[in-house]
Amino acid sequence: MGARRHGIRTQRIFGGLLIALALATPARPSPARPAGQNAAAPHEIVLPFPKQKALFEKLRVLEAWRLSKGSPDVLVGVIDNGFDFFHPDLKEALLPGFYAPGGFHTEIYDNMAHGTAVASLIAARGRPGSEMIGLAPGCRVLTASLGMIEQKLLKILNELQAKNPKAEMADFQKEMAQHADELKKMAEEWPAYQAASTAASIRYLVDRGVKVINFSGLMRKALIPSAPSWDALQAAFRYAAEKDVLIVSGAGNNAQECDDYPGDPATTLIAGACRLDGTRWEEEREIMGRKIKEGSNFGKRLSVMAPVDDLVVCAPHEARFYAAADGPAGVSKGDFKGVYDLLPIGATSCAAPIVASLAALVRGLRPDLGVPAVVEIVEQGCEDIGEKGRDAFTGHGRIDFLKTLQIANKYSR
Repeated sequence: MGARRHGIRTQRIFGGLLIALALATPARPSPARPAGQNAAAPHEIVLPFPKQKALFEKLRVLEAWRLSKGSPDVLVGVIDNGFDFFHPDLKEALLPGFYAPGGFHTEIYDNMAHGTAVASLIAARGRPGSEMIGLAPGCRVLTASLGMIEQKLLKILNELQAKNPKAEMADFQKEMAQHADELKKMAEEWPAYQAASTAASIRYLVDRGVKVINFSGLMRKALIPSAPSWDALQAAFRYAAEKDVLIVSGAGNNAQECDDYPGDPATTLIAGACRLDGTRWEEEREIMGRKIKEGSNFGKRLSVMAPVDDLVVCAPHEARFYAAADGPAGVSKGDFKGVYDLLPIGATSCAAPIVASLAALVRGLRPDLGVPAVVEIVEQGCEDIGEKGRDAFTGHGRIDFLKTLQIANKYSR
């Protein structure tokens, strides 16, 4: 599977296959210096790592770092499938925390790549010899690992492609038809597991002192199979707000209108994905002979945008993570090509940690401010990139690190 080298794209393809299924079948239930020495002189702008130049310049990160690069007192929670805790850029930044019961927490690429990439955008240390540094490198990350339950759909896909590398969507649908009952069961169990595990993760992280939580997965009411599951997730979001913890969620990658996210707009941020040129990310890709439309979701709940072009992220750093004889997704085979990935498009999975990094810098700079004030400051600091003023497709606009921290410095309650 060509996209296996990119953990974020792997999950996008999985989502794309589900979209295709829904459309085609009846509905059924080299660095300048170490991170610690990266502060520029008052009139000097030093770019960190060449591959990050465009992102840092567009968001004015280095200028903002003169005000704050993050504080070790600001703990950022990251909820994801799994993490590479011993990646050379992350082993001083990531703290192991919650492990969701009932899931498999295996050391395989499919389970680790997404969380590793997301966490690196926030807190990678930018060591000598690195290719990247996180956007809030002074902060630490407390992790919540959701793991995976058995992914029957991916198992079917992996087995089919092993037998027939040229298989198309029609072949995939034939294989799925033979496992209809198993797939129906998975379609019910996976969202329920995700909702329950996310709610438990939020409470764990809040109780251990995080100031910001990043959740790059898509949680929305339409995807949650039961009212009790949704109510438990909403209760966890309310608990975070009551304890003065800000949650940043990804908007989702279906190029659809979406307003049924959990949480209150006053205490949560929904992060959409844009390009460096300020346009909302949207594209059409071909998967197994079927064209699938992808793009940043939009709607009244969309808060802010972050650019996701050509992002350098940390990848699982040992060859052993890339092959498994068996696992939650079946046989796993991939090539180890180094400890970094370059994502052509990071989608909203990457937009969320970029926004969460900015929120963490604000919380470190102004520890006296509560979550509603931080949300307001991040939104006020945006550059308008869509229709004038707030709009459903780009929210308040593209975040700007320098402008936001300048507003935070002067903000009066």
